[in-house]
Amino acid sequence: MLDIDIEAVRGILFVRLNGVLDRQNTFKLNNEVTQLLKKIGIKNIVFNIDGLESIDKYGVKALRNSFKICQNNQGRSFLCTSKHETTLDKIKELKEVELVSDELAAANMINS
Repeated sequence: MLDIDIEAVRGILFVRLNGVLDRQNTFKLNNEVTQLLKKIGIKNIVFNIDGLESIDKYGVKALRNSFKICQNNQGRSFLCTSKHETTLDKIKELKEVELVSDELAAANMINS
């Protein structure tokens, strides 16, 4: 199961993911987040994946799609790192995103 908490603050979309992001529920991320990015044209996104228990290659691809949309909007993408080792191993391949320790650090980098 995947829970998604979305909050927009000063032009930054904060997306907090909890649970499992895998092939079975990437549609939820695509429907809720990717469509929002396309529709509104948000430039900057911060994914907080600290609550993710696991992620597979389909989940990584879904995140990558969101990051590419932000890049196309001349924005930046950030990923708040996870405490779960299996999740950390999977996200290392995401080269188009900046890793940060927390959401505040990402917001400060965007606003600097």
